Amino acid sequence: MTTSGPNLSRRGFLAGAAAGAALAALPVLGGDGAEPSRRLAELFERSFARRLRRSPLLQASLGLHTDHHRWDDVGAQHRQEDIDLLRSDLSELRAIDPGALPQAAWLDHRLFRYDTEQALRRLRWRSHHYPVCQMRGPQRIVPQTLIDRHPIASREDAQAYIERLRGVDGYLRQVVDGLREQQAAGVCPPTSTLAPVVDTCTRLLRGAPFDGEGDNAILADFDAKLAAAGLEGADALRRDAVAAMQDGFAPGFRRLIAWLQAAQRDAPAAAGVWALPRGDAYYAAMLHIESTLALDPERVHAIGLEETARLHGEIRALAPRLGHRGTLRELIDRVRADPDARYPDTDAGRSDYLAAAGAVIEAVSARLDALTGFRPPARVEVRRVEPWLEVSAGIAGYFPPSQDGARPGIVRYNLRDMGNLPRHELTALACHEGVPGHHLERSLSASLQNLPDFRRHGGYTAFSEGWALYAEQLPLELGLYEDPWQDFGRLSSELMRAGRLVVDTGLHARRWSPERTLRWLDDNTFDAAPANAIAVRRYLVTPGQATAYQLGKRSLVELQARARRELGADFRLRDFNDALLGEGSLPLPLLGEVVDGWVDQRLQQGDPG
Repeated sequence: MTTSGPNLSRRGFLAGAAAGAALAALPVLGGDGAEPSRRLAELFERSFARRLRRSPLLQASLGLHTDHHRWDDVGAQHRQEDIDLLRSDLSELRAIDPGALPQAAWLDHRLFRYDTEQALRRLRWRSHHYPVCQMRGPQRIVPQTLIDRHPIASREDAQAYIERLRGVDGYLRQVVDGLREQQAAGVCPPTSTLAPVVDTCTRLLRGAPFDGEGDNAILADFDAKLAAAGLEGADALRRDAVAAMQDGFAPGFRRLIAWLQAAQRDAPAAAGVWALPRGDAYYAAMLHIESTLALDPERVHAIGLEETARLHGEIRALAPRLGHRGTLRELIDRVRADPDARYPDTDAGRSDYLAAAGAVIEAVSARLDALTGFRPPARVEVRRVEPWLEVSAGIAGYFPPSQDGARPGIVRYNLRDMGNLPRHELTALACHEGVPGHHLERSLSASLQNLPDFRRHGGYTAFSEGWALYAEQLPLELGLYEDPWQDFGRLSSELMRAGRLVVDTGLHARRWSPERTLRWLDDNTFDAAPANAIAVRRYLVTPGQATAYQLGKRSLVELQARARRELGADFRLRDFNDALLGEGSLPLPLLGEVVDGWVDQRLQQGDPG
């Protein structure tokens, strides 16, 4: 798969753009670096192939059909093997002198070391991570893998699907064993985050062949795929699928439900991770991993307050164009109370919302050349979050395409309560999740054939979410925010992300209660109280993750301002955006070095345009 737009030669890009700044700290020892480059490439290939081999779920995500009858091994022995293998990778990497490598390989070397060290850091804190909560867990992994990532085109595919249904019992047995170990060590998600998981699991056991009206969502998916494939012996395959659901799928989810219900009785009251053993150290580690920045919680909290004040000021300046002459507090109350600020909570309202979101993505896509020389190499579709997942799903999300393009990128909206999807934020949200946001960045990165696989299929929250939030403002260049209410939505959307810096650190470092956190959001952002309550439950179980959005965007905006100052009248936004995207996802400090190198190259050329 290739991209349209400028030819991307990593060797040329790095030699010119990054050599001057990004990698100047590494010595050049002479020679062509052929032998160490070969060893490095072999390490990358071997490591990624092993990772792929050990994760059927990663295979499914990439659209591969190997091991599509299995689930991941999530047992303790497998995790320890992961640690040993990562340490072995680091040892092998250290034996390759980066100074003997050609410049084009330096960034790969640094990133592989960074990724491996961060993976080990995550595994060291694995006992503190909540593997099952409303934001993640097998209640999402199992149905989404089967429905979205397991096509049926042959009898073998159908039998693999059936085998996966049967294997759910063993998979969830491992999951529950791990949850029990964590609970014994004093780690359990707050009780308020478990009820949505019970609801989702219960919905997965409704409909034929179980109790309730209609077909079960999984069985309906199997039937539809089987019919579309036109396979011989379809009746026998369906009988096998029903038996596998009754003998494997259902017992596994009933076991998980039983643990969750018992945990709800014993789980701690809602509190940040400071309440866990060594919780402060865990939060500091997660803040660094998620943001890729060496910032302590107090600095992040202060940045959040600064950004909140800035955005309050921009909204006050815009208010007259909204026909508002009162205070910010009065504007917050007005937006929340206005029934016309949301689409109707009806089937027609939901359909209209999806159509409008799709139209925004199409409008931006049609004029994308003004913003970047790249185009998404895969198509994108706008869909509704599945009914069985709505209670625990977020407001919206993006799911990347398969490698072969057979599965498109998918933007999903949670339409359970239209009150959580204000009209004024529609443009910003569509740009964030679709184009020029996640769909452009994620599908493009995976298509950059000159990158090693670990980079094409890896990524960093701060880069990806930072780009998506930065992408919300890019259509300003296209005039798509001429409606002052859509421009207000852009600002209120960013305000919510800025507020996350305050409340995430408040919950996990300053030991705020969820009630205090909710009050702060209600007082300082425009989202309705129910949406803010959902947000607080999210932040409780994803320490540090929510800070990556605004910290990432802030870094990109600072890089753009620096490039504008250096290049003056020769600055081109389109070229700058290409520099941001051209190396795929990067930790923010390394991104800064690469962009600085790109600026230096333009200055040395004397012809930046």
